[in-house]
Amino acid sequence: MLDGFHLGRVVAPLQRPIRTRVGTSTPPTYPPVPVVLGQTLVTQADATKCGAAVLLMLEASGDPTLARELENNPELITTYQQTIHDRVSRRAVGPVDWPQSFGSPPWTLAREARFPGVTYRAHALDDRTEHGRDLLHAVLHANQSGIPVPLYTGGNIGQGLARALPRHVVLAVPHTLETRSSSLRIYEPSAGMLYDVSIDELLKRTTKHRALGNWTHVVWAILPYPTKSA
Repeated sequence: MLDGFHLGRVVAPLQRPIRTRVGTSTPPTYPPVPVVLGQTLVTQADATKCGAAVLLMLEASGDPTLARELENNPELITTYQQTIHDRVSRRAVGPVDWPQSFGSPPWTLAREARFPGVTYRAHALDDRTEHGRDLLHAVLHANQSGIPVPLYTGGNIGQGLARALPRHVVLAVPHTLETRSSSLRIYEPSAGMLYDVSIDELLKRTTKHRALGNWTHVVWAILPYPTKSA
């Protein structure tokens, strides 16, 4: 059966396993929360800039100066997203640039992700497997350590070949002290909202989820690794 096929399921078995599990209990649920800077809902500037929107929020999470600048000048959000989109598109396949109309490939998004103390690497994810569960636990572990994690979402071949590719980018972000739980808190840039989702909800999915931008699967995780000392 190919109905559940997507690109992450092809690449995931070729990777070195990651073994990270976070002890979980039934997480509390919280209503969706809008992400607002100044009085502006923070969304992606257009259909191709979900990755740029995620990288901007990731960078602002670790850079108080940038966060204040965006808070005071929310009109700069669109400009910064274009700058980041330009960066991500450069030298995507050897010296060749990525067509900007195709969005952000996982490997260059990992290359351009900026957060203090870490670099990022792209990992394909198969949500039907224990390794897929381990990757999502690694995301939760990073969030519990205060580090945001980009996630790619998509459909499967049963929805058409193009939907089996990574199609959208969201950001798993750390909880506040008030909302800390064993769920993932996901910033979805097309809506500009935060959604709380348990790891179990993201495994073996067959239907769309609003936290995934109305896609069905998490298909790639961009995980952080400590920066090597000089």
